[in-house]
Amino acid sequence: MRPGPHLRPAARRSAEARPTNLSPRSRGAIAVCGHGGCRFFTLGEMADVVVEFELWATEPALPTSPHGDRFEGSFTVDTGRVVLGSVTGSPSDVVIELPVPGPFRLRAFRAGTPTVNADFPDLDHRHERWLIQTWPSSTESVGDRRPVR
Repeated sequence: MRPGPHLRPAARRSAEARPTNLSPRSRGAIAVCGHGGCRFFTLGEMADVVVEFELWATEPALPTSPHGDRFEGSFTVDTGRVVLGSVTGSPSDVVIELPVPGPFRLRAFRAGTPTVNADFPDLDHRHERWLIQTWPSSTESVGDRRPVR
């Protein structure tokens, strides 16, 4: 597995709030979360990843469409902003405004299919779709669902 998308603070107020300080990935886990954000792991040696991020006021229902792998966890941010992006940085990284700083709950779902990449036929290449649902751990309201693609 390789590091895939991750949530990290958009601006740090605390030296402890770094995704690099997250616990190591346990065997078979698709993600790790903690103070500073979350890190998600793709399968294979190369992956094309599409992520749908949903911010909810309260815990949402489980998705109706089937997803392969699942993770549940919590993270804390010291600011009201996180970046959904790649560990290597990317022009497609997205800043997400959260309603409040503090603790959040998260569910992540990963589904992937192997594919052949003409430029790198010997590598394990995959197309992956992720659904990440998050909501405040407290009773703070965030309004309606706001998907970010």
